[in-house]
Amino acid sequence: MKMDLDELAALDAAGALTADERRAFEEALAAAPADVRAEVAAFREAALAIAEGGSCAAAPSADIRDRLLSRIDETNRPVGQGFSFRFAKDDDWQPHPVPGIRMKVLAQNVERGYSTLLLEVQPGVRFPPHHHGGAEECYVLSGSLYTCGRRLSAGDFLHADPNTDHGEIWTEEGCRVLLVVPLDDEIPPDQATSA
Repeated sequence: MKMDLDELAALDAAGALTADERRAFEEALAAAPADVRAEVAAFREAALAIAEGGSCAAAPSADIRDRLLSRIDETNRPVGQGFSFRFAKDDDWQPHPVPGIRMKVLAQNVERGYSTLLLEVQPGVRFPPHHHGGAEECYVLSGSLYTCGRRLSAGDFLHADPNTDHGEIWTEEGCRVLLVVPLDDEIPPDQATSA
C-alpha cells in the first residue's frame, strides 16, 4: 500500500487528483503507520518542490528522489534487453537528400538487412524514380501520395518486390509514411552523392 501512497502523493503534489481521490488518499494516509506517513510526507514534499521548480527544506532520500523522478518520466524506466523505444517527442529527424523530406531511422536490422524509416514529406515534393534492390514496403500514416498511377491515402499500403523500378512519387498535400527498406536503399544511390 505504501507504493500506492507514494504515487498518490506525487499526483496530489501535481494537482492531478480529483476531490474524491484526494479524500481517499488522505483517509488511507491517516490510517497508515507513522513511518509510512513520514516517508509519504517526504515524498509529497519532494514531488511538490520538483513540480514548483524549487527545492524542499530537507533533501529527499535518494530512494524517494529516484522513485519520484522515474514516475515523472516513465521513458527512463529500464526495459529488458532486446527492446528499444522511439517516442514521438524524440527530435532526431535527419535531412533527406531529396529537398522537403526529413526522416527518422526507427530501427536497423543488420542481421536481416532492412531499415524501418519514418518519412515526413512536405507538400509538392517529388521523389525521383529509383530501383528497388530489395523489397520495399510503404504504409501511409497521414496525408497522401501518388505512385504507380494511384493515389494512396492514410491507411493505404504498397509493397514493391525486389528488382523493380519505381517511377516518380509525389505528394500535393504532404504526407508521413512508414517505410521498410533494404539497408542500402535508405537513400536513392543517385541522390546520396549530391547530399
